[in-house]
Amino acid sequence: MRLRPALNISYVILLLALLLGSGYETAVAESSVIDVSVEYTFGGQMTFKALVQSGSPVSEALVSFRPEGESDTVVGTASVDPEGRLIFTYDLTMRPLRAFSQVDYWFTISFQDGQHFTSPTFVFRYMDNRFTWQTLDEGRFHVSWYDGDLAFAQTVLDVAKEGLDHALSLLTLKVPDDIYIYAYASPSELQATLRLAGQDWVAGHADPDLHLMVVSLPPGPDRRLEMERQIPHELMHILLYQTLDRGYNNLPTWLNEGLSSLVQLYPMPEYQVILENAIQKEALIPISSLCQNFPVDASSTYLSYAESTSFTRYLYRRFGKTGLDSLVAAYSNGVDCNRGAETALGESLLRLEDQWLKESFNANPALQSIETLLPWFVLLFVVLVVPLALSAWSMLARKPGGAAGQSFDAGARATVEKPVLRG
Repeated sequence: MRLRPALNISYVILLLALLLGSGYETAVAESSVIDVSVEYTFGGQMTFKALVQSGSPVSEALVSFRPEGESDTVVGTASVDPEGRLIFTYDLTMRPLRAFSQVDYWFTISFQDGQHFTSPTFVFRYMDNRFTWQTLDEGRFHVSWYDGDLAFAQTVLDVAKEGLDHALSLLTLKVPDDIYIYAYASPSELQATLRLAGQDWVAGHADPDLHLMVVSLPPGPDRRLEMERQIPHELMHILLYQTLDRGYNNLPTWLNEGLSSLVQLYPMPEYQVILENAIQKEALIPISSLCQNFPVDASSTYLSYAESTSFTRYLYRRFGKTGLDSLVAAYSNGVDCNRGAETALGESLLRLEDQWLKESFNANPALQSIETLLPWFVLLFVVLVVPLALSAWSMLARKPGGAAGQSFDAGARATVEKPVLRG
């Protein structure tokens, strides 16, 4: 009997807690954001807008957004008028977004009664809105373009599928569910886009982690050839990233670019000429020097691509798909550039390079090295050996009993031993 009052008090406390909690949940549930929108000028500024609905005045409103492929979230404080209209403007020149990336964003609202509300996550794709894009989808490929007809877009799709088949014949690769291709009508327009997005590239470009590529396909008779060159090349970068994930960044540049060039349906015919000229001029770049970034000057960059393509083709001819799979796996696991080849293929990178030159160009690296150093050997002989020889000869000439002395004595003996006529 004495326990009943305490039990009644417990019921009262529990009932109050449920009522208060229900009131809080109801208040939060009544809060929402509507009329949500994002407006932006590509490469300029981006403005988030929304209307906050709540029974309590807003004390603070935050806008948070996170671009695809990035771990950092950008948070900004929005202004809110008495009617609950929210606005936040972000300067894209301060921290550019990658072109065509997907952006997640949401709102966090604090009210004057101490309650908080976080909106659902909204999504938009940061398009290059300087152009009006058309889209054609087929399977995993999504093609966007603004110059050309539907037949042009279909050709892009066909080349992409053919490039995928070729890539899978060279390597064992994982293929993403969605691959996005954005086709520009000129290299200058593409380059302007990448610069505004905080990137700087010369021709086509891939963002492997976003599963997208941008290519420049100007109208003209070479348009199909440019498709066959650019699309498979950029596709290989995407496939390698999908397969290796973070290990993608461990690949030597010569192998990454060599594989991407090897898969091109239209090879670069000028690469052979560049290589032959470099061999004649003894200007080849050692493969070990192409493990990191390529040189920045144009001529060395082209030579780097040419060497990487030819060397990777040699490795494929000799070791096949299995060998390339092993090589890619070794490098992706963090083995350094020189040891990776030996780990996967059983030969050092230097020896493989020597064999590549001999078999592909009938070039002997050792002989080339000797020929390169021959002028210096001649100069060394003239500067050091000739003076030493002359000095030695001079010392020998001054020495008693030397060559000159011997000539004098012989002459003296001849004079003494000359017969004397007798009367």
